Amino acid sequence: MSVRNTKSGSVSQNTTPGVVYTLARSDIFYFLQFINYESELYKNISTLTSKPNVVFYTENSVNKVILDYTSGSPTDKNYLKSFFAGLNQTSGITLSSGSYLEEAKGLEADLSSNLTFSEFKNNYVFATVNSTTDKSTSADIYYGKYFIDTPQIMSGITLGQNASTKRYALLSPSVGDKFFTNLGLIIGDVIEVVNPNSQNNSVRFEIMNISSLNNKEIIELNKSAISENLTGSPSIVNLYVKLNNTSSNLVININDKTTNTCFLNGKLINNNTNYQCDLRGGVFGRNTLSSRIINNNITTVFPNISNMT
Repeated sequence: MSVRNTKSGSVSQNTTPGVVYTLARSDIFYFLQFINYESELYKNISTLTSKPNVVFYTENSVNKVILDYTSGSPTDKNYLKSFFAGLNQTSGITLSSGSYLEEAKGLEADLSSNLTFSEFKNNYVFATVNSTTDKSTSADIYYGKYFIDTPQIMSGITLGQNASTKRYALLSPSVGDKFFTNLGLIIGDVIEVVNPNSQNNSVRFEIMNISSLNNKEIIELNKSAISENLTGSPSIVNLYVKLNNTSSNLVININDKTTNTCFLNGKLINNNTNYQCDLRGGVFGRNTLSSRIINNNITTVFPNISNMT
């Protein structure tokens, strides 16, 4: 079965009032999935692998605790972010597998606890302590490396079921298909899947985040999508970029396939075509950028350089 792209490279699209997006790139993918970010991406994750540092303290006569996951794995950090997004500040959580042994200090404890969730911020969990199995009276700070097993956090919620915190994404495996990042996309671009078999056919989504996890590339979307697996069904992915170039010399070339770096607002964007970079209002190609600097046109490339001296 073939799929045909009917979009015109010369047509601009208004997805946000006052913001003009223009079709810049297209490619065919065969393993796309639209997912509910939390419930589907993390449904096979049943255990945390990172051991937190734990600090107990008292505030206004209330016993409290901080679980420090700042040194945790990226997978655990993403999981905890999604997990706590579905909790209210008065939700109950359980910390289990809290056996602790710091032999050099002769410190042995079981920090398994019943807690009331307060906040998750910057990979710290803040909670009120309702009860702890066996906390030492001589210590309030416990280091993750001395936990015998990896502590687990549990609650009665199911990931992705809180309608106010649902996040949606377009997913493609890093193995077996092309890479989304090969399209030179960035946060703020607009993506569209054209596939007559898709319930999300030709719906345009703004890109809110770009990440990878468990050998999958993930494009987080700005609005709800219908979960579906399009594996084996060819889908055209169209990428629209914000039009920042008002030059009358702009040449439309949607078929441009040669890619290089686009220098834009002090940042380098990889895998952009010349046309794509022109739409963004950037400078195309490392060689072009280097030659302009060498030829003393540095204020053209860095227009604010004169204000830095």
